[in-house]
Amino acid sequence: MASIEAFLKRHLPVSVLVAVVLALTLIPILDTHQVLGDKWQGIPPTFTDETFYHARVNMVVEGMPGGNPYFFEHRNDPSLVIFAGTWINAIPQLLGIPLSAALVINMIIWSLAFALVLYWLLRELRVPSWIAVISTVLIYVQSYAHVWRPVNLQPVYPFYFLFYLALLRLIREQSRKNVVLLALATGATFYLFAYLWQAAVITLGLLFLYALVRKNWNLAKATFTASFVGGLIGLPVPLYALWLSHTSPYFWESVHRLGLVNTHLPMAEVVYSGGWIGVVLAFLALLCLRVRALREDPAFTMLGTFVAVSGLGLWVMQGSNLITGKLLETGEHVRLLILPWLIFSLVSIGMYLYRRRAELSRSMQIISIIVLALVMAVSLQITYKRFSSFLPAHIHRDLWETQALYAGPFTWLEEHEQEPVVVWSDPADFLSSNLPVFTRHFTLYTYFGMLELAPEGEIRERYLVSQYFNDPTAQELKQVSAMELYLGRRDLPHQAKTIEREIKVCRILFFWDSGKDCGTPPTSADLLGDQFFVDLEKRFATDIKPNIKAYLAKYHVSYILKDRLLDPEYDPETLEAVRVYADDRFELYRL
Repeated sequence: MASIEAFLKRHLPVSVLVAVVLALTLIPILDTHQVLGDKWQGIPPTFTDETFYHARVNMVVEGMPGGNPYFFEHRNDPSLVIFAGTWINAIPQLLGIPLSAALVINMIIWSLAFALVLYWLLRELRVPSWIAVISTVLIYVQSYAHVWRPVNLQPVYPFYFLFYLALLRLIREQSRKNVVLLALATGATFYLFAYLWQAAVITLGLLFLYALVRKNWNLAKATFTASFVGGLIGLPVPLYALWLSHTSPYFWESVHRLGLVNTHLPMAEVVYSGGWIGVVLAFLALLCLRVRALREDPAFTMLGTFVAVSGLGLWVMQGSNLITGKLLETGEHVRLLILPWLIFSLVSIGMYLYRRRAELSRSMQIISIIVLALVMAVSLQITYKRFSSFLPAHIHRDLWETQALYAGPFTWLEEHEQEPVVVWSDPADFLSSNLPVFTRHFTLYTYFGMLELAPEGEIRERYLVSQYFNDPTAQELKQVSAMELYLGRRDLPHQAKTIEREIKVCRILFFWDSGKDCGTPPTSADLLGDQFFVDLEKRFATDIKPNIKAYLAKYHVSYILKDRLLDPEYDPETLEAVRVYADDRFELYRL
């Protein structure tokens, strides 16, 4: 006991950090207890879109390591994207731990990894221990919604910070140990998050060019070696994508549904979040130009090199489609990496300037305070916005209470069907996306299934089959609420948004020419054309509705799950279905 107390005193900041983070990991449990209380029946409520990743994990738990977790016919297909986090997050359940407990265990483990690696990085940046603790907690709270999400980005952030830690250590000292650490950290990024490994590759490329320009041959050699070895470790990931793109006839269709757009015009997010990288780098450049003492300080050179290379790596990645012409929601995804970077870069610069404050002129002190305060204020505002979904006042209580009732039909299915079956429920209902998470079964159609590897024609056919009881018209299919369910993210909203950005840029460039016609921003429906929706209605009316039983057999549908409140028009008995389960909210029919 005495040795434990001595250890805690000797490492008091870290001990406090661990205690605070452990307390924060309890928030989802406290929210569930406060909102649901005795109504909770074992179904973890939804805070974000985490069920998309839960379904992937459940596939591994059920012995199907890849494929589409939503569509039975594609359960053995290759995965569209490699996520090592799927296997990592599945470990507790593979050990026999129930889902609810596994979620908590993963949250605790990866939250501690997040905090400890980030704290280590801040200490390597010469940030005082207690400031490092406060900064780590702030970044953790800001990233909380994503730390809660399994697979992505829960296990990603610790490796993200580890990469920067290894990068910083290599800049400071080109030892074999640091080369190996950076190589391993770089290799790991390939298996965790596509946007992270691409940013890491760009960052290392920038560091290598910097070393060449500065004729720092040791740094150039160490960077090249770490990059080469890390690239070899991660090479299977891009090779897998290359193989899949040449072997799957619907690979590109699937990627387009994820949001791929061919454009050289970056998203506005390059300015909204990436622009703050520019502010930080401009501030560093101003310090370098105006304060000679800092220019001559090796510590400032090292810090500036790290911040500039890491920041530019993210910024270049965020706007990479300017060169590649391929935009896949890059702006939003890289933003998730930029926001933590802003805080730990800001804190490290602020602590350095505080130590050297006597060498700053009065004007530079004022400028420094303004810049640091401005960026910190923006970070705090973003932190509140991103964390607010975990505050009881912002929780969708009705949705949570409905999700708790899923336990009834889901339990019945698990008890009565030992092998996977396909269940038809309204894709507009959360039932369809939750079923593959909490059972071994599959759904006829759900939006999340569209984000996996599957043919485009089949996606729309499945949706139309699922609308049998709704008799959709072309006008109804044209409504945004309907299009969101069966159109990929390229068609809704990115293709239209890309054209809209081009029009806005045109108007800015030709603001002086009132006669310049830059065009009118189209809607997604405009780009598809009226005939697209007319053809869908015709397909439904003349093919799918008259042959519904053949289509249900084609997709191996065994049950219809009806939400009595949301789907009053559902009448499964017209299809000779037999009711086998009913409660106050749901009815389950066997076909």
